[in-house]
Amino acid sequence: MDFSLIKFLPFVVFGLTFLFGGHYLIYRSLTGVFNISHPLFRSGLLAFLMIMPAGFFISSFIAHASQSQLAKITYIIVATWLGLAINLLLAAILIWLVSGLMNWAGLSFNKTFLGAGVFLLAAILAAYGFWNAGHPQIKNIELTIKNLPAAWQGKTLVQLSDIHLGYIYGADFLQAVVEQINAQDPDLILITGDLFDGTDGDLNVFVEPLNSLRAKEGIFFVTGNHEIYIGLPRALAVLKQTRIKVLSNEMVNLNGLQIIGLDYSLLNDEVGFTGQSSDEGKIITSLLGFDRNKPSILMYHAPINIEQAAAVGVSFQLAGHSHNGQIWPFNFFTWLIYGRYDYGLNSLGDFSIYTTNGIGTWGPPIRIGNTPEIPVFKLK
Repeated sequence: MDFSLIKFLPFVVFGLTFLFGGHYLIYRSLTGVFNISHPLFRSGLLAFLMIMPAGFFISSFIAHASQSQLAKITYIIVATWLGLAINLLLAAILIWLVSGLMNWAGLSFNKTFLGAGVFLLAAILAAYGFWNAGHPQIKNIELTIKNLPAAWQGKTLVQLSDIHLGYIYGADFLQAVVEQINAQDPDLILITGDLFDGTDGDLNVFVEPLNSLRAKEGIFFVTGNHEIYIGLPRALAVLKQTRIKVLSNEMVNLNGLQIIGLDYSLLNDEVGFTGQSSDEGKIITSLLGFDRNKPSILMYHAPINIEQAAAVGVSFQLAGHSHNGQIWPFNFFTWLIYGRYDYGLNSLGDFSIYTTNGIGTWGPPIRIGNTPEIPVFKLK
């Protein structure tokens, strides 16, 4: 038995409890609000609401190993349902809270009317979330890096992160993103992991769009946790067919600007669920040619080890991974894990970090409370 996998058990248990418990609460709310009493209807509804979360787990495993159209369609259906179900769950909680308060206050109200209205609003919000997830926006950011060489003054850096290419975000979506990026006329493109999702058996369909990316000083990539899920050899084999340079605990010097790329080693004995390693500082300082007195950009998938990066003299870090929660209110959980570094531009002394919420989604193709983004940095 691989004991390194035991660390994931609490998260698996929590996920299963949340999914099945949440669907059961939806069941109780729907049957209560709409007075569904017929045994056949109640049994059918309960069966449906238990099958769908189970279907998400099962289809995720099948999609990882299969290239069949049936696997693709099944995964898309259950992932889409999961996005709607999260909103229905929030609606159910709101209905229970409002009903409880009204009963406590001794106020009369029409439970069916209240429930129908709240569930309708949840469905409308979910529809917006589906649309929002498919329309990444350019986010322009001015970035000051200490001692930036004159050759880099005014240059444009684009970050590409967490696009999760697979069954939901396919080659056409990637091509549209590539066109958005190329329109910025970037000097440098840095890809900070989770380029692939792990749900598409044929990754070669992404080679042509990836080869359409253009950047004067190059395109660089580091792994994320989903490259590990899909299998690093498989993901890297696709990237070898492109112009993208993979940085695996490596550094390149581009006209006086040090670009550092560190692997996301999810199952390393010294790495926890968030990917945090106690050796990050040592790895950076051991890189051939690294000079703490010269400007540097660190590419690492997760917004962690901030103090280590700052201590060894890194100027700036690009990260992703958190999705900024992806769906409200899960952003509160990412804040609990990563603190103020879970999203946006933050600093610690001369060190700064930008954590993007990414372009794609994991699981439900939905974003509520944030907008998918392509960060475009103007260096100065």
